[in-house]
Amino acid sequence: MPNRICPVCSEASIEISELLVSNAVCPNCHSTIGVHWLFGGFFYVLIFAVAGISTLLVLARFGIFAAILWFSFPIGAIGYLKARFSPLQRKDSPQLP
Repeated sequence: MPNRICPVCSEASIEISELLVSNAVCPNCHSTIGVHWLFGGFFYVLIFAVAGISTLLVLARFGIFAAILWFSFPIGAIGYLKARFSPLQRKDSPQLP
């Protein structure tokens, strides 16, 4: 999986897997890096809408067991797109190792 470029030190050191759930810490400059607030909010609403609507459609068509299995798919897929393509920003001051 390709790494994202840190906006502080310009090194490709931010792993996408760290950005999927929360902010990440750059191993080079020790800054906390996260997704820009506007894109984070947009993807939050998008994940909520797509997961809710598609789960209701699967529930109506295939039943509760398929809906339970389906529910995590749009969250993971859209969360990956957020972590991969959203602009990054520094969330706090650098930390000492």
